[in-house]
Amino acid sequence: MHANKIQKALFLLASAMLLTGWSVAAQSPAPLSLEQCREMALTHNKQIQMAQADAEASDYLVKSAKTKYLPRIDFAGGWVNPGDRPIRPFAIDFNIPGVTPQGMSIPLNFISIGPKEVFTGGFVLRQPIFTGLKIVEANKIAGYTSELAYEKVKMEQADVLASVDEAYWRVISVQEKVNLAQTYKSLLDHLVQDLENLYAEGMTTRNEVLKVQVKQNEAELSLVKAENGLVLSKMLLGQIIGVDAEQIALDTDVITEAQLSERFLALSNSDGSERAEVAMLRKKLAITESARKMVKSQFMPNIFLTAGYNWTQPNIYKGTQNNFGGDWMVGIGVQIPVFTWGDRLHQVHMADREVAKAGLELEDAQEKINLQIQQNRFKHTEALKKMEMTKLSKKQAEENLRITENTLLEGMKSARDILEAQTMWENAASADIDARVEAAVTLSQLEKNTGALYKYAQSVHAQNEKQPNSPVR
Repeated sequence: MHANKIQKALFLLASAMLLTGWSVAAQSPAPLSLEQCREMALTHNKQIQMAQADAEASDYLVKSAKTKYLPRIDFAGGWVNPGDRPIRPFAIDFNIPGVTPQGMSIPLNFISIGPKEVFTGGFVLRQPIFTGLKIVEANKIAGYTSELAYEKVKMEQADVLASVDEAYWRVISVQEKVNLAQTYKSLLDHLVQDLENLYAEGMTTRNEVLKVQVKQNEAELSLVKAENGLVLSKMLLGQIIGVDAEQIALDTDVITEAQLSERFLALSNSDGSERAEVAMLRKKLAITESARKMVKSQFMPNIFLTAGYNWTQPNIYKGTQNNFGGDWMVGIGVQIPVFTWGDRLHQVHMADREVAKAGLELEDAQEKINLQIQQNRFKHTEALKKMEMTKLSKKQAEENLRITENTLLEGMKSARDILEAQTMWENAASADIDARVEAAVTLSQLEKNTGALYKYAQSVHAQNEKQPNSPVR
């Protein structure tokens, strides 16, 4: 009897080791890898799509700025009714002998010779010739602004990729813990059955059985929580990559220590200088420099060409004839700033401060990025060390559980001893899962802070650009 029970315990332990390992068989015929989840996020993530829409809108800002080099043509027209007011050049009365009856006069102001309706219309052309570099710098600013918008897309992509990695490993972690909870509960179920048999044979007490049953109920609750957590973690990943949670089945072949080391070494010389945030701040600095040049150009004259053609009815050049007539007009205008009470000079000083501020922001960002990179390097190396420790602890807990179960069945240990051994094993296995996930997540964060995810997004875009009908710029 004892031999059979020992064999059963060993079988359960082997099953536990298999179920809680990091090479669990795929639960889906078509599991998603981390690379696939990343690519799906770059295509379907709504945050990236919104940033892309803003970037595409900025293209029209560039096109709009270029139109400032071209002449502007306006049309103006109008209609005027001056009312029934007569023109009165003289306010005198006069008599016409032989015509005007004696004692009667005709006032001149009785005669109305003014038109009751006037129609006007015409085109005006205005072509800038020299604007003190305002238009040139405005076009530069528009170009920098558009480039900044596309850098924001790349920054959003890097952020989303980091979120994908974290959510992906979260699903893997919870999925493994569901397997762990199932195995742990199975161990307790069989332990309860063994203790029930031992109690029936008078080899243990009822209190020992009840202790294990309490632990069994706790394990059932932990399993329910783990299953609920798996559903929620899949929903989060699905929201990021743009698919339904029901469609998510992950490849549980977790990254190995060798793969972690290889990716970590690839980042050894990265300093974060190619991060999107740095590129954006460089564009911001360029924008402030162009804005300063625009302010300084206010001291320069503006020269422009004007031309036009106007129509009026009645035509003033043809008396009061009721027909349209028009004339051409061509000229050159010059606007020279003279005195503005120091307003332009104050604006120049403000622009100088904005340039200095943008330069400081760039330097500050680079320093913070260097600090982030160093912190992430430490976190990752600590996570790798922790992973080694938890792996060893798990092996020790597995061996301790095997020995304890054997001695229990031989009557040398109590239910309390085996419960402690099972709890130690469950905690060690859970800590091993957490350590592996932490190592993967800290590496992803390091890839983000060094700009590696930024380069990854660029490479995916380059591949998509080679494909026909690709929406990627």
